[in-house]
Amino acid sequence: MDVLAATDPARIERLLSVARSTRPLPAPDGSLYFASNRGGHVQAYRQTAPGAEPVVLARSETRMVPHAHTPLGLLVREDRGGNEVWQLGMFSDGRVRPLTTDLKAIHQSVTVHPDRRRAGLGWNPNGQADMVLGEIDLETGELTPWAEPGGFWQWEAWSPDGTRAAVMKTMGTPTEAYLLDRDGGLVRLLEGALRASTVEWIDAGLLVLTDVGRDYLGLALVDPEHLDAVAGWLFEEDHDVEGVVVDPAKTRAALIVNDGIYDSIRVIELAAGREVDRLALPSGVTIADHSGDAGYHIYWSGDGTRLFVSWERPTQPAEIYEWPGGARWTFTGEVPDGLVEPREVSYESFDGLTIPSLFYRLGDQPRPAVVYFHGGPEGQSRGGYVPQAHLLNAIGVNVFLPNVRGSTGYGMRFQSLDDKTLRWNSVKDGCEAARHLKGSEQATTTAAMGGSYGGFMTLAVLVEDPDLWDAGVETVGIADWHTFFRNMPPWRGVLRINEYGDPNGAEADFLRQISPLHRASSIKAPLLVIHGRNDPRVPVGESIQIGEAVGRAEVLIFEDEGHGVAKLANQVTANGKILEFLAAHLL
Repeated sequence: MDVLAATDPARIERLLSVARSTRPLPAPDGSLYFASNRGGHVQAYRQTAPGAEPVVLARSETRMVPHAHTPLGLLVREDRGGNEVWQLGMFSDGRVRPLTTDLKAIHQSVTVHPDRRRAGLGWNPNGQADMVLGEIDLETGELTPWAEPGGFWQWEAWSPDGTRAAVMKTMGTPTEAYLLDRDGGLVRLLEGALRASTVEWIDAGLLVLTDVGRDYLGLALVDPEHLDAVAGWLFEEDHDVEGVVVDPAKTRAALIVNDGIYDSIRVIELAAGREVDRLALPSGVTIADHSGDAGYHIYWSGDGTRLFVSWERPTQPAEIYEWPGGARWTFTGEVPDGLVEPREVSYESFDGLTIPSLFYRLGDQPRPAVVYFHGGPEGQSRGGYVPQAHLLNAIGVNVFLPNVRGSTGYGMRFQSLDDKTLRWNSVKDGCEAARHLKGSEQATTTAAMGGSYGGFMTLAVLVEDPDLWDAGVETVGIADWHTFFRNMPPWRGVLRINEYGDPNGAEADFLRQISPLHRASSIKAPLLVIHGRNDPRVPVGESIQIGEAVGRAEVLIFEDEGHGVAKLANQVTANGKILEFLAAHLL
C-alpha cells in the first residue's frame, strides 16, 4: 500500500487485525475457559493461569463459544460462517457431541436448569418466525416445548425449585417479562413498564431490570405474588444498567453500569442493594458482541470468590481480567503504544438538541475527518476499541463519533427521538456533525462511515447533503427498507418492525421515502461498500443493489462472513481496503 509506505508499516499492520478474548467461564479446577479469534476465527480455549498459553479445545470451522459447565461436560454454542443460527453441543473426552440437529433453527437464551442436566431455551423450528419456549435434555438433545405464544421470546431464569420460568418477549427496545408454567400459562410482570427483563429468580423474589416509572434501566425486586409492582429498588441512578450477574450463592450481584463513555462494574449485596465494591479496572467497557450482550461476558467463579470480565479499552481490544486484584489473564491482542484516547465532546444539531460525541483527534490543527456512525439503532459509541479510528489516526485523519438522537445510554426520552417517522431527524444530526467540524475549522475534508444501522446512516447522510461529503464507507448497511424486511429471516422482522415501522402498514410510504436506494443517483462522494454473504441481520442484497445503483461504488463481499467482518484474515483485507480508499479521497 502506498499509504503504508508513507507512514509506519509495522505499526499499521499491527492495527489491521483485531484479536479479542471474550465470554470468560471459570472452571471448578481453577482454570479459565473463554472464546477468542486469536487463531483466525472464534474458538473455545482453556487457560490454566493468568498469562499461561491457552489451548484450543476442539478445532472447528464453526464459530464456537463456551457456554456452561455441566456434569455431562462443557456446553458450547456454535454457528457457521457468522450466520448466527446457533447450535448446541457438549464438549467432553476431547470432542464436541452435537445436541441440536435443526440447522435452520436458532437455539438461544440457553439457561441451565438447577439440576444442571437440562436447560431452558427459545428456538424457532425450521427457521420459522415465532419462537418456541421449552427445555432441552443435555444428554440426549431432546427438546420439550412448553409454549409457542407468538413472536420473539427468550428464556431468562428458572424458579429456585425448577418448576417454573421467567421469560421475556422482545419487540426491539420494548420488552415484556412474564412467568411461564410448564402447561404454557403466562402471567405478565410490571405491565406499566416499557422495558422489563428478569435477571434471576432468588428466594426473595424476581430480580428485574426495568424502567417502570423511570427514564433509565434500574434493578428492582418483584414479589412473585404481586407481579404488578416493584417491591423495592436495588439500584436506581440516571444511568442504564447494561447487565447483572448474580453470584452462585445468590447473595451478591455484579452490575454493569453505563456511566457514559465508560462502564463501571459495581458489586452489591442483594439483601439491601448496598454497594460493597467496584472493580478497579482501567477506563473501558464490558465487551458485547454477536454471541451475547455485556452481561454474557462477565462471570462468577463457582465458589463466588472471584469475578471474571472481558474488558475493553479505547487503546486495547478485549482481554479478561479477574476481581478482586485486577489480574489480567489473557494477552491476546498486541497493539502499538501511543494510541489516541477519545475526547468526550458535543455539538448542537439543527433544532438545538445537544449531541454527545467522541473525538479521536490528533492535536488541534485542522485535518481530514471521518464521521463514524454506530450501529443499532439502539446503540452508542463508547470507549471500546475502534480499530478504524486508530488506523485513520495513523495516517493523519481524525475520527468523530456522534451519538445522534435515538442512541442508547442517555435515557429513554433521548432514545425515542428517532422512532419511526422521526427517523430522518437523526440523519440531519449526522450531517450537522460534519458541518460542525468544517464550520469550526476542525476538519478540512469529511467522510461518512458506519456499519449495520450505521451503514444506513452513512448512505442517508450522503443523499441528504451530497456536497458535504468527500467519501463514504458503508459496511453491512441498509439501502432499501422494503427489501431489507422482505429478504431478512422472518424471526428478525418481528424484532425490527416496532423500531423502524411496518413496511406493509402505516409507515410504508415513509420507509420508501427515506430509503437511500431511491436517491442513490444523488450521491456524489466516492463510495466503498463491504458485506458478508451469510449476514442474517442485513441481507447481502442491500449492498449489492446500492453498489449497482451508484454505479461507480466499490463493493467488497466476503463469502465466509456474516454481519460484519470477524475472521482475522478478512479483517486485514477489509481494513486495508478502507485505509487505502479513505487515504485516496481525504488526504
